Amino acid sequence: MTIRQLTAPHAVLLEGPQNGVPQTSEMIRGERFRILEERDGWLRAENAFDGHVGWLPPGTRHAEPVAPTHRVRALRADLHPGPTHKTPPVATLSFGSLVTLDGRAENGWVGTDEGLWLFAGWLEPVDAAPAADHIATALRFLETPYVWGGRSSFGIDCSGLVLTAMAAAGIVSHHSSGMQRKDDRLGKWLSDDGRGVDYRRGDIVFFPGHVGLMVDGTNLLHATVFTMSVVIEPLAEVAKRAEINGVRRPG
Repeated sequence: MTIRQLTAPHAVLLEGPQNGVPQTSEMIRGERFRILEERDGWLRAENAFDGHVGWLPPGTRHAEPVAPTHRVRALRADLHPGPTHKTPPVATLSFGSLVTLDGRAENGWVGTDEGLWLFAGWLEPVDAAPAADHIATALRFLETPYVWGGRSSFGIDCSGLVLTAMAAAGIVSHHSSGMQRKDDRLGKWLSDDGRGVDYRRGDIVFFPGHVGLMVDGTNLLHATVFTMSVVIEPLAEVAKRAEINGVRRPG
């Protein structure tokens, strides 16, 4: 199988090789993928990050893989043509994007292997320690627009938010609330219906076709079509719209 690396800032993975079909996931700059099939310029690809399979549209930029040196830790990071904030950015990268630096450094900016520049404070080495608090990561996405199949700061869905937050903490799961519900890597199973649970910060709460994260004992952080954004709501209010069907506790 051919292995490639995404060089576009991000790319959609679609349900089928045609426009107008649902998005099922998203790939982020620097992620590697296997080409499983090619059809009229469309690529059926398996993302090495989480194993998700979908169709990349024609024209999606990709290249031979190179080893990344750094990861974007800012919610968004602009690529500039020069080592200064005064030059107009040529592209914007999302949290979690992977880049390769070429050793250039000037005035707090660092050069990429594409000849562009990023502010050094937006980056961390790829071997940096995992985040200690997945909720702190998830909270950074507050008010991010809801996008079905999204998992970036450009737009994110409920399972994408959980996937991103847990991956930053060193645990990569699936981009699917149903598969996350079954994934023991995400923590101890506490309840099938939420009754009697003494909720804590970090708990993962499941609903039919939906998932969210507890920021404390009573409030849920989630990406929801109800507001088309990432919001914090009382869990009791969310449970009025959909029944809880599972609770996990990471760690």
